Amino acid sequence: MPDRVPSPWSRLAAHPLLPWYAGLLAGILPVLLLGFLYSALANRLEFAGWGLLLAAFYTAALRQGMQAGWPAPRLLGALALLLAAGAGAFAWIEDTHREILDLGYRAVLPPAIYFSAATSPLTAETAAAVLAAGGVAALAAGRGR
Repeated sequence: MPDRVPSPWSRLAAHPLLPWYAGLLAGILPVLLLGFLYSALANRLEFAGWGLLLAAFYTAALRQGMQAGWPAPRLLGALALLLAAGAGAFAWIEDTHREILDLGYRAVLPPAIYFSAATSPLTAETAAAVLAAGGVAALAAGRGR
């Protein structure tokens, strides 16, 4: 009977660094894409700086939590609260540059894609509230164990 050769996907899924890279990619990719996209639309470096700073804080928090052996709910809750604070800061930056961001959004993207909620600080504030609630819920669920 021939031995089964494991597929590359099964070896990848069993890799010990998969949680690190998956958590890193899930956290910093959206932040960096949003920061650089809005920086290009508004022609303001504050958005790119926001993305880089939040990605650095997220990476450091993820590393510290994983290295300390935090349980998954605690790490997830802490990261969600960090992202909630970042979304709140994004809302403030968005409010500061709302007009130029809206103009850039309309100038670069086709009218079919434009919707005013994309440049509204209320959207970022809502995202911050949802992330904060999720972070608190994750921390509470981890405490109940």
